[in-house]
Amino acid sequence: MKQKILLPIYLVFCCSVLPLNLWFGTSPSQSKPVSRRLVLVLDGVPYETIAELKAEGRFSRFHQPARMVSTFPSLTNPAMVEILHHDDSPGYEDHFYDRERNRLLGTIQDRLQGQKFIAGTFRQTFDYHADAFKGALGYVAAPIGTATLAQIDLMELRHAFRESDAPLFVGYIGETDSLAHLGGKEHLKTFLQTVDRTMDELIAEAERGGGHLEVEMFSDHGNRYDSYKNVKLNDALAQAGFVTEKTVKDERSVVLPKHGLVGASMMFTQPQNRARVAEVSAATTGVDFAVYRSDENTIELVSRRGLARVFRNGERFKYEDLSSDPLKLASIIETMKANSLMDAEGFASADDWFAATREHSYVDPLRRLFAGFTKHIKTLADVIVSYEDGYLLGSPMLTYLAEMRATHGNLLRGETEGFAMSTRQELPPSVRGYELNRLFTLDQRTKVRSHISGVGHCQLGPALAQQMAGN
Repeated sequence: MKQKILLPIYLVFCCSVLPLNLWFGTSPSQSKPVSRRLVLVLDGVPYETIAELKAEGRFSRFHQPARMVSTFPSLTNPAMVEILHHDDSPGYEDHFYDRERNRLLGTIQDRLQGQKFIAGTFRQTFDYHADAFKGALGYVAAPIGTATLAQIDLMELRHAFRESDAPLFVGYIGETDSLAHLGGKEHLKTFLQTVDRTMDELIAEAERGGGHLEVEMFSDHGNRYDSYKNVKLNDALAQAGFVTEKTVKDERSVVLPKHGLVGASMMFTQPQNRARVAEVSAATTGVDFAVYRSDENTIELVSRRGLARVFRNGERFKYEDLSSDPLKLASIIETMKANSLMDAEGFASADDWFAATREHSYVDPLRRLFAGFTKHIKTLADVIVSYEDGYLLGSPMLTYLAEMRATHGNLLRGETEGFAMSTRQELPPSVRGYELNRLFTLDQRTKVRSHISGVGHCQLGPALAQQMAGN
């Protein structure tokens, strides 16, 4: 009961005292480098939303946005690991299965305390990141509370940038993803208009001081706006004789971590169960397809529409339609063959597949499917399920607390495509996540220090987290 009372009090405090401290307690430093660059990471902002704002005259200092093709699953952890070239994440999300320990890890207490949520992860590499507790609080009094926290986050980022003397400053705002989930397009667009004004102010401020500021922005994945239904995957697995539980105990066990409310699920079981778990999943209403690896270089794809097999040979990929072409690649393959882009065995390079599928409903599907089973994550899934647009599965608590108005995770365009945009360079129409590191020279920066918002302002969050952990 105390926690329910303290959470709104904390939100009111953050929304009143903290902004006043930022408005009246800071002033731009006078000894900044003449030329600086700010890279702003906006979690979960879809390409279509940025393109719409650009067409309305917003972000006028920026070149045209590029479509940023995320990972599969299109989730923050694998996407940011790929973009930043960071060490692999323990799990696809922060509530994850650890195969060595054979248990689910990553609790709400871990997120609220922040030591495990930020320290040692890709989040620690940012020059600015909101504190963990404030991010979790975005689901209180949504969407107004979420929008308010996003505004506070932006003010604190601006403060951290002004106080820093780093020539290249990389800041992260995660509330944009929460705004898309809980507020939908209009709430997210309203906040992005504030981002536009803030970037204008910072650029103008640099110019008045005789300097020059370039700004680049990107998101880690998309978000598709819709009204969503829950997939009854647990029921389907139970009817097939499997038991969803927290550890792999025997041949019936399936571990199905539920994190957020997203368009994909990763499952862990004994190897001999992969084919059957995929078949059961694929037959469930709301599932687009399920995939698993039959060997190191082969992925089996199962769907109600048909079957397919994907092969890898180094960085070359092949799609074999076994029945009904579930990824709808037949016409694309014919064009590639006509343009001599495939060898005699049907393999084509990753770059050629990317170019051929940029406008397809499944963008760059073959490389991304393999990456989901081979890269970015320490404990890789046995089966990955991609849901149809309009369907999701996730945290029972969030299902109770929130009505989802957008989500991400699946292989389709809307949930996949984030954006990238720059004031200093014209980007190609589409870019893959791993290319951003080079395009924005993120590997060339010297990180001075991390600024975690809220440090020195409020210790209620960690105190509540410790209290919950002790109960």
